Amino acid sequence: MAAKKLETDLARQPARRAKLQSTLGTTYFALGLYREAIPLQEKVRDYYLAVYGLEDPNTLDTMSQLATSYADAGRQNEALKLREKVLDIRSKKLGPEAPDTVDAMHNLAISYADAGRLDEALKLQEEVLARRRKLLGLEHPDTLAAMDSLASSYDAAGRQDDALGMRVEVLSRYLKVRDLEHPDTVAAMHNLAISYAEAGRHQEAIPLLQTACEMNPKDTDSSLTLATWQTWFGLDSDYEATRRRLVQQAQGTDQAETAECAAKAACLRPLTNTVLLIKALNLAQRAVELGKGSSSLPWCQLSLGLAEYRNGQYPAAERSISDVERIAGDHDDIQGIAHLFHAMTLFREDRAADARRLFRQAEAQMPPLPKDESKPIVDGRTFSHDLLIWWLAYKEAEPVLNETAAKP
Repeated sequence: MAAKKLETDLARQPARRAKLQSTLGTTYFALGLYREAIPLQEKVRDYYLAVYGLEDPNTLDTMSQLATSYADAGRQNEALKLREKVLDIRSKKLGPEAPDTVDAMHNLAISYADAGRLDEALKLQEEVLARRRKLLGLEHPDTLAAMDSLASSYDAAGRQDDALGMRVEVLSRYLKVRDLEHPDTVAAMHNLAISYAEAGRHQEAIPLLQTACEMNPKDTDSSLTLATWQTWFGLDSDYEATRRRLVQQAQGTDQAETAECAAKAACLRPLTNTVLLIKALNLAQRAVELGKGSSSLPWCQLSLGLAEYRNGQYPAAERSISDVERIAGDHDDIQGIAHLFHAMTLFREDRAADARRLFRQAEAQMPPLPKDESKPIVDGRTFSHDLLIWWLAYKEAEPVLNETAAKP
């Protein structure tokens, strides 16, 4: 409505209209409404192009903002092309070491990384880091952002040792210039924890991730990862504390992901705490309610099946898990977890033959357990929490259903 009103009310004042469209587009972007921001930013870009030309700073700034909206809206090819154009122009007008040119290089490197063009991304990011270190110093926020981006590209390129070394330096410098609770510091702790996990150094990874989760309790996805790590490595008392914290924090949430992550984390292991069992079930039901009509519904539905199983509500669990198997599509990890809990549910319902048959099918489809369980790495990459939950479900189901198989 606001965008249309600008079009009509300011039809004869194009300069003022463009300024207000730019402000509104920035507001939409800040709210995460990228699709709404893009048409406004395109209009502003077209106005500056027509009035001031391609090389005007206002035009280039608008093009950069538009490219970022394209990227965040998933329109990566358009973002990349626009960022290439901005860097051709800014290098020519301002020189290769001007701050705006270096910023343009940084943005283009992100697009190259998103497109899987890692060699080009790495080359640009290394240049950006060298120039920012020279121009801004080692501890400037823009320098640290460049280091963080470069570490991510090292990681994506399989250069885990380089990524880990860079992330150690990033966190060390953030701890000097930021508070412990600052989002940049917390993100640096999280990223370094992932690098430690990829190196098989879980003794360093887990405490660091735990601190990051405590500093940012709203990041329930990371807390779910923490819970799976604690469960896998047998840190039972730490896991108990994490799942209690997550369930408590999620009470009254209006976010499907928050409810789903908390419920799932609570159900990684059997529960004897009746109050916590009921709270986990209520959260799972809330997750399904909030997730209806969204892409997160299979995950929410899975959390409900797990919570019903832990509560001993086996007919309800079978229905919920069957729904997961029906709607999960090609999400192999969700399907795998669902099949294993379905098999355990059938066993609890005294349908041992059906349970054993489904378990064997699920076992055949599951990625092999890591040879060294102290380093649960897949193809040199750290595990996702869903893959780890898949393996945990198998380790719970296997002795139960193998015992069933041994019976006459």
